[in-house]
Amino acid sequence: MARHNRDHSRKGARPAAPGASGRGGARVRWAAACADSSGQFWDDPGWEGAGRSANVLRPPQDEELVRLPACSVLQFLPGRTPLGWPVTCAGQGPPQGLQGTLSVAVQLPSGWTRTLLPAWQREPGAPDLPIFGYTAAFFRKGELWCAAVQTEDNSRWNPGLYATRDLSRRIQALRQKHPSNRLLGQLEVCAREYGCYNAQNVFYGRWEGAAPVSPSCNACCRGCISAQPDGAPPSPQVRLAFVPTLEEIVEVGLEHLNHPEALYTFGQGCEGEPLLQAPLLARAIRALRDRTSRGTLHLNTNGSLPQAAREVIQAGLDSMRVSLNSAIPDHYRAYYQPRAYDFKDVLETIRIARGHGVWVSLNLLMVPGVNDAQDEVEALLRLLEDLDVNMVQMRNLNMDPDLFFQAAVPSQAPILGVPEMLRRLRAGAPQTRIGSHNPAVRS
Repeated sequence: MARHNRDHSRKGARPAAPGASGRGGARVRWAAACADSSGQFWDDPGWEGAGRSANVLRPPQDEELVRLPACSVLQFLPGRTPLGWPVTCAGQGPPQGLQGTLSVAVQLPSGWTRTLLPAWQREPGAPDLPIFGYTAAFFRKGELWCAAVQTEDNSRWNPGLYATRDLSRRIQALRQKHPSNRLLGQLEVCAREYGCYNAQNVFYGRWEGAAPVSPSCNACCRGCISAQPDGAPPSPQVRLAFVPTLEEIVEVGLEHLNHPEALYTFGQGCEGEPLLQAPLLARAIRALRDRTSRGTLHLNTNGSLPQAAREVIQAGLDSMRVSLNSAIPDHYRAYYQPRAYDFKDVLETIRIARGHGVWVSLNLLMVPGVNDAQDEVEALLRLLEDLDVNMVQMRNLNMDPDLFFQAAVPSQAPILGVPEMLRRLRAGAPQTRIGSHNPAVRS
C-alpha cells in the first residue's frame, strides 16, 4: 500500500491523549477533534463532533466508532474547518464550524473499514486533498476514537513487519542474484519509495508478492493511484513504464512461490489493467506451473475482458479479485469511466472464473453513505448470490470526498450505515466471506 504524500498536509504519529480543554462545563459524548497547522491535535469537549455519510452531516453512532487502532496515522486537513454542535444543542440543526481550527482525519491500517467521513467546511482557496482514505476522528474523555469497524484481523499486514532494518539488505541480495531483471527493479522502487507491502514481500520471501505487468489501462478511475489527469491531485505512485518479459516474470515467480503460503499476484497499484497483457500472463502461468505446483497464482483485475480472463484462467490461475465500487451499473460507470467495456463484461468475467473453480473476491471500494445505501446493499446481495462469489474485501476508497461526490450518482435510498450493511451481507450471503486481504488458496 502506498503512503507517499505530495500535498501540504502533515501526518503525525499517534499522539498521547491530550487533556480536556475545559471550555463549556458540560461534556458531549463524542467531542470534536481539532488541529492546527503545526500538527497539534486536541479535543473540544464543549462541541459534539459531526461525521459525514455521503452528504449527510450527523453525530456518530456508538457502533460506528472504535478506539484509534494501532498504527493509524493522523492528518490535519488544510483549508477545512471541522464541523459540530455546541453542547447546548448537540445534533440539533445544521452543524457549525469550529473557527480557527483545522479538520482532522485518520488513515486506517489494513483490515479496518471506515464508517464515516470527516465533516468539514471547505474554506475558499482550499487545495484538493491527496489520494488517501479519509476517516472521521472524535475524542471521548480525552481519548482518540475514529469511525471504523474491523473487517479482518490478519497479523501478516501488521505495519511493524514491513520496512524493517534488513529490507535494504534483502533487496540488494535478490537484485544481485538477478541483476538484469527489470521487474525486480520496479519492485525495488515500490518497496522503497511507495512502501508497498506486496513489493516488500517479494524481497522478504513470504506471503503475497507483487508482479506488475501492464503499463496501460482501459478504465479511467477517478481515484486511480497510478495515473491522474492534469489538474487532479497527483497520483501517489508512478505507473509501470514497460511490459516485463516472460523470463522476468517467471524468474521472480519461481523465487517467490518457493515459500510457504505464497501468493504471486498480477495486478498492482503501480500498473494499469493486467488483462490487457493476457497472452503474456497465460504463458507465464503455464511456465510457472510447468516448474512448480506450489503457491497461489492470483490476479487483481477490473474484470473488463471476459475472453482475456478465460485465457488466463485456463492457463492455471487459482484466484481472482475483481474491483468494483457498486453493483449498480450507472454508479459503477460514474467512477470507473470504462473504455470499450461495460459492467456486464465484469459480471461475465466473474461468471467464467467461478465456472472454472477459481476463487473470486470482490474488491469493494467503500465510501460511507454510498455503499451502505439500501439499494446498493440489495444489488450487491443479488450479485453475490447470482455469481456465487467467495469473498468481499472491504477497501476504503482513496480520494478527496468532495471530488468523489462531484461525480458520484447520488442514491435516493435510505442509508443503512456500514455496521448494518455488514450485518445484512453476513445474513443475506452467509456463503460469502467478509474480509480485507487475498487468501492463499493453494499451499
